Amino acid sequence: MDASNVMNFLLIAGAIHGFIFNIATFLYRRRIEQPVIFLNLFVFFLSMNNLQSWLIAKGYALNVFFLENFIFPWYVLIVPMFYAFLIHYFGLEKKKKSFLSLSIGIFMGEFLAQSIFLTFVDQGWFDSGGIATYNAIEDAVTLFYSLFIFSKVISLVFPYPQLNSSLLEFDNLKWIKRTIAWGGVIFILWGIAVALNIFSTHIKAPYSYYPLRVASSILIYWMGYQAFFRYTVFKDQITLSRKRNRGREGFLAKEKKCKDEGSDKLQVNFKGHTSGE
Repeated sequence: MDASNVMNFLLIAGAIHGFIFNIATFLYRRRIEQPVIFLNLFVFFLSMNNLQSWLIAKGYALNVFFLENFIFPWYVLIVPMFYAFLIHYFGLEKKKKSFLSLSIGIFMGEFLAQSIFLTFVDQGWFDSGGIATYNAIEDAVTLFYSLFIFSKVISLVFPYPQLNSSLLEFDNLKWIKRTIAWGGVIFILWGIAVALNIFSTHIKAPYSYYPLRVASSILIYWMGYQAFFRYTVFKDQITLSRKRNRGREGFLAKEKKCKDEGSDKLQVNFKGHTSGE
């Protein structure tokens, strides 16, 4: 089995794993909270990106020029979904801007721009050799935007112990920090791929993306297990803590009531004794 076959296997395996995670999550939880929705969207767009790369590598496309060359910009939405997940996980949705509207706008903008460009190429207004250049430029734009959102992720997570110590009673955030570290590796590989696509004469897509695809597939496996497991444990711990607090409050209230009733009886007995004298 050569490198391309191994790569294709990792791509489709990662995509299938991500879709299974999405389905299992919605079947497992009775109530789907917003953090779970954004976590699932994060894994979903990663999986769609892998699936698209696999379809392109295998040549599974209709024999239509537009469909053969069009690439959905799923990667625009990957990092913003992770950032939105963190905002809701930390309970900061009313204090922090999620950039979801901007991200969807960029996604639609790239979708339309690529559609128009490919239509012009198909009509003979532009040379088909410019498609690779266009894709490289679009990829670079998406990379810089994703780096901007990634910087927001870093600024959100690393000062957070000073902002909210109550959450740290249930989650030390180590798994999130490991995810961010792996995200940093992915950005380095992505930057190398973009540079090769633009400046290299020997290594171009899809080969320039091979290390990136491996890293993104690993991220799908990691998030599919670690993030959902941690979130579930986190929610269960909070629920148990609230039940314990309610039980403690109920016990204290009952104890206070008994003391008050005992005090009232004592006062009544004392008054009856003094009146009898």
